[in-house]
Amino acid sequence: MKINLKTGAFPKHEAMLKTRLEERIPVEYKDGGLTIEFKLDDSFCKKESYKIEETSCGNWLVTGADEMGLYHGVGKFLHSAKWTEETFSPVATKGVIAPDCSFRSVYVCCHFHNFYEEAPEDVLTRYLEDLLLWGYNVVHAIVPLTYKSFEDPAFLRASNKVRTVYKLAKQVGMKTCLCILPNQGLISAPQEYNNDPNFDQTLRGNSDRNLCLSKPDAWNYMEGLWDGMLSIFTDIGLDYIMTWPYDEGGCGCEKCRPWGANMYCTGSRGVRDVALKYYPDAKFILSTWCFDVASDEGEYSGLYERMKGDMSYLDYIMVDAHEQFPRYPLEHEVITPVVNFPEISMWALYPWGGFGANPLLERFDGIWNSSKHILDGGSPYSEGIYEDISKVQFAGYYWNKDVSYRETMAEYINYEYQESVTEDALELMLLIEKNHALMADKKDPDLAAADRAKELAEKIDSCLCERAKKAWRWRILYIRAILDYKRYHVFMSKERTERDYIAFLHYSGDLVIADKEAQDLFRELWAYFYTTSTTTLINAWTMPPLGGTPIEPGWSF
Repeated sequence: MKINLKTGAFPKHEAMLKTRLEERIPVEYKDGGLTIEFKLDDSFCKKESYKIEETSCGNWLVTGADEMGLYHGVGKFLHSAKWTEETFSPVATKGVIAPDCSFRSVYVCCHFHNFYEEAPEDVLTRYLEDLLLWGYNVVHAIVPLTYKSFEDPAFLRASNKVRTVYKLAKQVGMKTCLCILPNQGLISAPQEYNNDPNFDQTLRGNSDRNLCLSKPDAWNYMEGLWDGMLSIFTDIGLDYIMTWPYDEGGCGCEKCRPWGANMYCTGSRGVRDVALKYYPDAKFILSTWCFDVASDEGEYSGLYERMKGDMSYLDYIMVDAHEQFPRYPLEHEVITPVVNFPEISMWALYPWGGFGANPLLERFDGIWNSSKHILDGGSPYSEGIYEDISKVQFAGYYWNKDVSYRETMAEYINYEYQESVTEDALELMLLIEKNHALMADKKDPDLAAADRAKELAEKIDSCLCERAKKAWRWRILYIRAILDYKRYHVFMSKERTERDYIAFLHYSGDLVIADKEAQDLFRELWAYFYTTSTTTLINAWTMPPLGGTPIEPGWSF
């Protein structure tokens, strides 16, 4: 296809466009072909907005309010176009498209030897570019303090990985967000600084070394850690600082509790005071993860009072939970903008990515629609690429709060698979989710649904062009359908008294361990998730449940 690019004033945007055009169709850059031009227009009413229009027959203009808006416009230009194996036809937008939500972040989990930790820079760069083109504008990460010191080689590897992710994000125009737990100390912290885990640890966690900030020496110790951690990124820059209350654990002593409304807030203010020395323009986010679990301890109500006083500096609070969206923020006045933290990685499945893609379209649609009226964006929790579908689903919501997930997925399927399989692929995703949800509820899987999903996966696979058929985004969905079919049938072949739903949810690789096709599919997933056959350290939570050596990397962007 002949294409005339007039985009040289924006070399990074042009490079992203060219790479993706050349992967899909044969391209000849010359005068006389379809013309593509980029420009900026600061008169657009909102930052990061864009417009796509055909200015004359065969001449297309992508306009951004700013450079980020232009990136998002290039993404829309690609995702909405009608593709064949030889050509593509752009589609104009209906005027200027502006995001409903300002904070559109992805939490990139860079530890436990998962995809983000193991992937090489070129793969990470490409994936961050893809997220940017779908509309994300922030990368959010954490460096856990599960080490003896900042000089510990393991800590240096971990912090350098986050530095790498931040550098790559900045190169493609995204902002950075660092998460800090105000009372998480190094494992070498003095024992006398320890917290009092006077709460349900099965729901809130108490791993690693958590300290009591009411102890003056422990506070001084943590101030030094905050300073040390924040200083690591001064050459890159941090745009957002976030504090986090639980998982590792707060403190339940008399002086600290209720943690979320008391010493956690005080500690978060202390983190802010240190951060401002290095990042005077940073914005501040306070997470409320696991507040008032499992009973109302006054954490939300106390925080809301403090947001009118000494916590009024907050730019956002982050609200979400393992299951449904918390009720308190839905039922009370929004004092500070609210963002969410969708659990897209590990809901009711183990290993979380071990069987391929994990679409949960209707589950997330219900949660989003229950809370969208108070939200200004969010940061889906990502352990890897197996939840790519969900990240795109939430990107759609963050741009248009009222968008149907079917509309977002139709665009995803059009671009990543093939437009002609849209309805079948949507049905396939929903069938996978149906049985996922049944098993999560300790109910028998629907074998007819599993059979239909396998049938659809094989039908779609037979229809796809070679590029889409080999691409990892299709392969991980196809593999999920085939593995589900196998494991559900093995499960249902057992006597009812022998069906262990919990064991099935938490480790079912043994159900198909003797199946050669299943073994090959597991190894293929391993190659996608870890990118290299030389990986020796694995993530037990996302690793497909099969040992041995994976096949060579299967990346096909």
